[in-house]
Amino acid sequence: MMKMIRLSLLGAVAMLAACGGDKNGGNAGGTDTTAAAAPAVETAPAAAAPAAAPAAAPAAASGNVVEVHMVTAANGATGTFEPASVTVKKGDTVRFITDGKTVHNVDFAAALNPGKANLPQTAATYLTTPNQSEDVVIGMDPGTYQFQCDPHVAMGMKGTLTVQ
Repeated sequence: MMKMIRLSLLGAVAMLAACGGDKNGGNAGGTDTTAAAAPAVETAPAAAAPAAAPAAAPAAASGNVVEVHMVTAANGATGTFEPASVTVKKGDTVRFITDGKTVHNVDFAAALNPGKANLPQTAATYLTTPNQSEDVVIGMDPGTYQFQCDPHVAMGMKGTLTVQ
């Protein structure tokens, strides 16, 4: 009789283990082959999915590259754009390069260029290390545009860009 009770209990335990018994669809023993197979099917497509594409690069220049150096003077109190006047064509790139002796930027502020469209958005980039540069791909219509170095504008660090 005892042997039968043991076999009945063992059978009940085996049945619970095979059928599952927790409320999440698993079982008390922790092995639920149905639940284990499902995640593999769900995660396989994600693992095979291609990596996200990198952010789009700025439009590439189709023309020449013209360098304008930002030269510091008077122990960093002022500076100059060399050359201060530049003539380019639409599609060219103007590369502003700092000497790194102080902070410079290039700003084609709307207030300097009233009524002009497609002005480069460069004012927030401050160049601080030697030979650090800011490339401006020229997308503006033909005309004359003014730019400045915001930290040194009061000392006259200004320039003119002519687009042909």
